[in-house]
Amino acid sequence: MTLARRLGLAALGIALGSAAGGGAGLLAGLAYIEIASTSGFEGYSGFVVAFWMLGGVTLGMILGLVVAYRFARKRST
Repeated sequence: MTLARRLGLAALGIALGSAAGGGAGLLAGLAYIEIASTSGFEGYSGFVVAFWMLGGVTLGMILGLVVAYRFARKRST
């Protein structure tokens, strides 16, 4: 597999992983504010959801890159 193809696959893994992680973080954040009954005062619950989304995006980027790397190594052998 060429270097350009591996880099493209890595970029795709990062993009898809971050999108999936952001969606999962959104759902987890919404579930958390319902379970913990966080206050909506001055948008606090929105900050909590944004924090969970940011964590999901970060984790999704890392996992997407790892999956893409393993896929590229599997295809090159």
